[in-house]
Amino acid sequence: MFNKAYIPYKGYWSSPFSRWQGSLQNEHPIKLAAATAKKFMELRGYDPLMLDGCVYGQTIGMPHWFYANPWFCALMGNDKVSGPTLSQACATSATAVYKAACDVEVGAYSNVLVATADRCSNGPHSVWPNPNGPGGEVISENWLMDNFNNDPYGGKAMFMTAELVAKDNGGVSKEESDAWSVKLYEKYLQALANDREFQKGYMIPLEVQLSKKKTLTLAEDEGIMPITAEGLAKLKPIIPDGALTFGAQTHPADGNAGMIVTTQDKAKELSKDPGVTIQIRSYGYARAPKARMAAAVSPSALMALKNANIEVKDLAAVKTHNPFSVNDIVMCRITKIPEEILNNYGSSLVFGHPQGPTGARCMVELIEELVKKGGGYGLFAGCAAGDTGAAVVIKVN
Repeated sequence: MFNKAYIPYKGYWSSPFSRWQGSLQNEHPIKLAAATAKKFMELRGYDPLMLDGCVYGQTIGMPHWFYANPWFCALMGNDKVSGPTLSQACATSATAVYKAACDVEVGAYSNVLVATADRCSNGPHSVWPNPNGPGGEVISENWLMDNFNNDPYGGKAMFMTAELVAKDNGGVSKEESDAWSVKLYEKYLQALANDREFQKGYMIPLEVQLSKKKTLTLAEDEGIMPITAEGLAKLKPIIPDGALTFGAQTHPADGNAGMIVTTQDKAKELSKDPGVTIQIRSYGYARAPKARMAAAVSPSALMALKNANIEVKDLAAVKTHNPFSVNDIVMCRITKIPEEILNNYGSSLVFGHPQGPTGARCMVELIEELVKKGGGYGLFAGCAAGDTGAAVVIKVN
């Protein structure tokens, strides 16, 4: 449990998420994240030089990724600091926040920026020498699709791990999966009400240089597909008698998100409203049985709750990284989290999955929802590649 790690009110951001091969397909994620962080600092009236550390998270390699954290910091406006570059698949954001909170808790740092980014579009195609191969044939890998379609240990595609978890937990019908997917889309629409009032509270528009003479401003999520009962009813399950269709799962995306993790006094100083206190309370993690990725969400969430010394009944809001509808359905069965507090204003199944920043955006939205509700405990939890999961508990007063 943490006692000293805080987040300033409005000391966080997320960019819009763009469906892969959209407007961000050619933007370098480190450069784009740095430009977004710099704009965030300017809008909030922060000086980048106030930071004494940075935790940077990214999961998909890009040119010069070797220099990721120090390069990002320099481009963002502070070439005096650096820190680790973390890559833990979809748990990257939660673990980056955990690392920053640990740093503040032990006094190693006092004002840390957590920044996360990824670009699923136009991902790397890697080759390695293989002198012993026939004719010296190289070993090759498509970073994104090859790993989505096969866990080298579990031996299954990611969607299949959700199907197996559904069967392990009493089964999930296609009808139940479809109905929950529609509800998640309707919850996302809450964030678009009143001219996107909710999203405008944290979302930083992106400037994209399409050519020497043409610039695009991306101010909202791009490529969101409406999810309707009628549309899902027409789709066949991916496997016979399965729960999932292509409409009941997330899509790869591009984007970035981040937040400042600091001391209580500094958070109050940097807060847009010093009367709002945001505290990081705990972290949880888990690894599920082989090829059961979606099963890791519940134990990681329950560990985070236990570490924060609270129970499900104490929660005011919950956000999940839910690449498949089955994730939420099974989690609610196990933890008894009420549907009405789960994934209001959106979740990754709807707005997309750039991996590194997905959890950070969820945590930003969690904070904004808790503030709107007048405070309380919030939980973020999600699964990650390798049958793992991570969770964070945040308290708003």
